[in-house]
Amino acid sequence: MKSLFIGRFQPFHKGHLSAVEEILKKSDSLVIGIGSAQKQRKKEDPLSGGERITMINRVIDHRGLENIEIYPVPDLECHPAWPYYIEAILPDFQRVYGNSHTVLKLFSGIGYETEEIEEVHREEYSGTEIRRRMRNGDHWKDLVPCEVAEYLEEINMKERMRPIIETKSETEKNVAHLLTKKGKTIAAAESCTGGLISDRLTDVPGSSGYFVAGIVTYSNEAKVNLLGVDQDIIKEKGAVSAEVAEQMAEGIKTSQGTHIGLAVTGIAGPGGGSEEKPIGTVHIALSTETETKNRSFHFSGDRKEVKKQTSEKALELIIEYLTD
Repeated sequence: MKSLFIGRFQPFHKGHLSAVEEILKKSDSLVIGIGSAQKQRKKEDPLSGGERITMINRVIDHRGLENIEIYPVPDLECHPAWPYYIEAILPDFQRVYGNSHTVLKLFSGIGYETEEIEEVHREEYSGTEIRRRMRNGDHWKDLVPCEVAEYLEEINMKERMRPIIETKSETEKNVAHLLTKKGKTIAAAESCTGGLISDRLTDVPGSSGYFVAGIVTYSNEAKVNLLGVDQDIIKEKGAVSAEVAEQMAEGIKTSQGTHIGLAVTGIAGPGGGSEEKPIGTVHIALSTETETKNRSFHFSGDRKEVKKQTSEKALELIIEYLTD
């Protein structure tokens, strides 16, 4: 008999491993379905479908567990149709295991044998509890297989789970007040934020008194042609680097004749990250009348959250400069 076990596995913990081992005692083979596989990473679901497949494969391979196949399983908005869709995309299976009453009911409704998995130490062996501990810096490694702990350290999960910075409407108002008070003008060169910073700077009435221009230089060519960024620096350091951010800030300040030039470049995700520059890596530069300086950040959350946090930190840097 081939069985199906569907879960979110955010992350795969010892409770999941116990369930897999128990199912294999009752089944000839097992299909593990990675739920919500099509969705982007977010605060509640910090691991992508591919990362969860890699994570579980490491456990299976290291422990010599056999006759297991892993497949991504997307969600469908129409719940009654969902089990038929799963049936169509996965190898034939005869029994469904899980601890979601909704999932078991849906498969039972179309004729499958179902069995609820006995929850082992559910108060600790849960993705929610593990993610909470990671965010708070509490002990969590003893709740997951050692292979999972090693993998989560490899992908810098601790950094990914950092609390998300909230955007505040007061921030742009403070920037507006300080720019007006000190008689300073500003222009912004944006890459990863796609114009969000310019949008926030112009949300305040009277912004024409201090905001001169905003340019979205998304491509490398735009950075070179519109801001004068050195192409060799992009090749050597990458478009997402402190050096490029500084040249962007200097370029927008010079071209627009402002007192301040602000620039951001980063990796908002869900793709484009690397071990050296993971998703959420952002460089923010501020070029003033006396110097150019930059800050580097690693934000957590999905694409929109990374963009929002970048805009918030960029505006905070302006406030910091103007209040020195």
